[in-house]
Amino acid sequence: PLNDARSAKIFDSYIKMLDPSRSYFTESDLAEFKEWRNQFDDFLKNGNLEPGFTIYKVHLERLHSRLQYALGLLEKGVDGFDFTVDEELLVDRENAAWSKDEKELDDLWRKRVKDEVLRLKIAGKEPKAIEELLIKRYKNQLSRLEQTRGEDVFQAYINAFAQSYDPHTQYLSPDNAENFDINMSLSLEGIGAVLQSDNEYVKVVRLVPAGPAEKSKQIAPADKIVGVGQNN
Repeated sequence: PLNDARSAKIFDSYIKMLDPSRSYFTESDLAEFKEWRNQFDDFLKNGNLEPGFTIYKVHLERLHSRLQYALGLLEKGVDGFDFTVDEELLVDRENAAWSKDEKELDDLWRKRVKDEVLRLKIAGKEPKAIEELLIKRYKNQLSRLEQTRGEDVFQAYINAFAQSYDPHTQYLSPDNAENFDINMSLSLEGIGAVLQSDNEYVKVVRLVPAGPAEKSKQIAPADKIVGVGQNN
């Protein structure tokens, strides 16, 4: 049945899906969201998507804020981290308490960035290389964040609903459904190239044997696509 008990499961699943490590939302965020905890059954029956989109929007805002905070720390230089201080970082935060406010989140993210820096130092990387690597990593996350579309939000929201009945049931957005069909059929109509995002560009990873791209002799692995045009 789709009732209040089901609604609570949908709510808990959605929050866990968006913030599994409890690193973005605060206690006050959860307090605001919980007024909807037993209403998702009614929202779904009435086709009301607004609460789901509102929660996701807050998630995006918090994620953007955290990434900017991490970048701010790194841009000051990794030498500013004091590794003589005795402090701990809880890595598995699935059951951790929600941060009370932004100040607690700042402390958590300071430790997370510090941990990443320490791991790279142990691996033998120089401070400048560590800064460049981590800044690039966080900027890439920001770039992907800005590519979020309405259908991505809808997919997450409806999956929280579907998987409350069966963890193996999944809704796919039109684009993801198309990608799934391509992977299952192992066929693709196109230029015959496997592409990958590389910062602000798209990079050619490999060419499909006997595909149009390979036959053209005009494109090769590691090439970057900087623009798309069409000859008439």
